[in-house]
Amino acid sequence: MMLEKDRISTAQMVILGLFAFIGDMALVYPSVMTANAHQDAWIAGLISLPLGIGMIFMMVTVANIDPNKTIIELSRQILGKWLGGAVALYYLYFYLIAGSMYIREIEDFMCTQIYEGTPGGVIRGMSIILLVYGMRLGLETLGRASQIFLPLFVIFLICLMVLLFPQVQVERIYPIMITPFPDMLHAVMYGVFYPFGEMCVFFMVYPYARKSGTINRDIFACIFVGALTLNLILILSLTVLGVYFSEHNFYAAYILARKINIANFLQRIEALMATAWIISTYFKTVLYFYAFVLGSAQFLKLKSYRPLIFPVAFLLYGLSQLVSRNIIFYIKEIPAYWVDWNMTYSFVLPLFMLIVFKVRKRLSRGS
Repeated sequence: MMLEKDRISTAQMVILGLFAFIGDMALVYPSVMTANAHQDAWIAGLISLPLGIGMIFMMVTVANIDPNKTIIELSRQILGKWLGGAVALYYLYFYLIAGSMYIREIEDFMCTQIYEGTPGGVIRGMSIILLVYGMRLGLETLGRASQIFLPLFVIFLICLMVLLFPQVQVERIYPIMITPFPDMLHAVMYGVFYPFGEMCVFFMVYPYARKSGTINRDIFACIFVGALTLNLILILSLTVLGVYFSEHNFYAAYILARKINIANFLQRIEALMATAWIISTYFKTVLYFYAFVLGSAQFLKLKSYRPLIFPVAFLLYGLSQLVSRNIIFYIKEIPAYWVDWNMTYSFVLPLFMLIVFKVRKRLSRGS
């Protein structure tokens, strides 16, 4: 039974993918990468690009086993009722916790950088209201909204990059290739499994896209543009702020926007960067919200997912407070474990499902 009646075009899915890929990474990517690879972070970012695209190819291959089924349905089809059900629950848990984490990121950013002194619960509440509103309108409306916001998002990012170019000092990234191999490997893992790995949410969206003949090309083009954008932000952070400030400022890209000063006239436009980040993080969060609500309805075999929207919204509100004690705990403790979690959902489980499917297909042919 098809719970979702809405359909989005390939273009809308790709734009949602771009927002989800950049998402919260637009602000935190430089600090996450430089924490391990220091001035060689840009090299780790470039190495992670082809590896991440390869992982996306594997996820698309898994999704195309049955393009009309989500990962919740696909896992049961491939792995059976019990093991497949356990994998489905595992994905649902990830979607729930990840959605809560992104809401908490919005709260921490707004309360520490823009609305200082504002209670976090107010920011969380406003975020939840907007998420519920988007969910009630449906997937098709979210796809159309992403097309409307894309030009604004692109203009803000281009302004950031162009206006910062006069302040670039390439010597800030010297010397190069001095990072120990274990640290470089760790940075590459962050570069692959942080932005690329979190695209596993599209296991829940892909079945409801009207697939054109160029859908695979469009997906990889979207991922390549998103990865290139993140790495450009990383390089700007290293060459404008330097290694130390890129590593120790969790919102390095926001600090970058503060550095813009053209003839003492065009300055203090960090609100534009904040707006671009909030737009992309909103779409990323609402997709995880959607994935959990739809997946739960499929798992429980409900007739509609809409009755779950408000209960899950309250659940997200509470969990977003519980997932992290404060921003220091989030910065210091969570990333080291989150990257392993992303690897499980985006690489280990899809690879396991793909192997089981290939083996069962070969055995069925042999018999």
